[in-house]
Amino acid sequence: MFGASPHFSLHRLVYKWFLLIYKLSYAFGVVGYLAIIFTMCGFNLFFRIKARDSMDFGIVSLFYGLYYGVMGRDFAEICSDYMASTLGFYSVSGMPTRSLSDDICAVCGQKIIVELDEEGLIENTYQLSCKHVFHEFCIRGWCIVGKKQTCPYCKEKVDLKRMINNPWERTHFLYGQILDWLRYLVAWQPVVIGIVQGINYSLGLE
Repeated sequence: MFGASPHFSLHRLVYKWFLLIYKLSYAFGVVGYLAIIFTMCGFNLFFRIKARDSMDFGIVSLFYGLYYGVMGRDFAEICSDYMASTLGFYSVSGMPTRSLSDDICAVCGQKIIVELDEEGLIENTYQLSCKHVFHEFCIRGWCIVGKKQTCPYCKEKVDLKRMINNPWERTHFLYGQILDWLRYLVAWQPVVIGIVQGINYSLGLE
């Protein structure tokens, strides 16, 4: 990142910040889940910890992990849209205002130095199925942190399973899906409760 333009550094800094929040929320969620499981199995007795205390710790850790995970991904999606649209290579609705060269990353707008078949010292170059190339960190931040599943330029669907080869990274992808499901559950919960109450009222089951 030394010698990079401030605009390029800003994109990197934003993605790194949201990636840190994402990993911290993931860690809190895992710790909370394990604490709940250990308490249910009675392992807390080996450490002379009261079941109530260990269960409270697990529930609170799991809650904050999921809460900040959902909030962080939502803010990351908003920031990703804004940062990419300011470059002109991406438009939320409509066509991009600038044409993309083969050696330019559409996420950060900077030149791609490392070739596809070369091993970079800092990071590699990644090519999507649509043949557009990006800095590996940029496209991973766009897809995994920013919740995007399309190419930033042509909006062709991205195969995330092909992008994530490391089995340990697949757990982060699964955690992201859980956060999305939780977000939809919380968003639609009042509607579902209202429908159920309406059905009960119409059937006289109150």
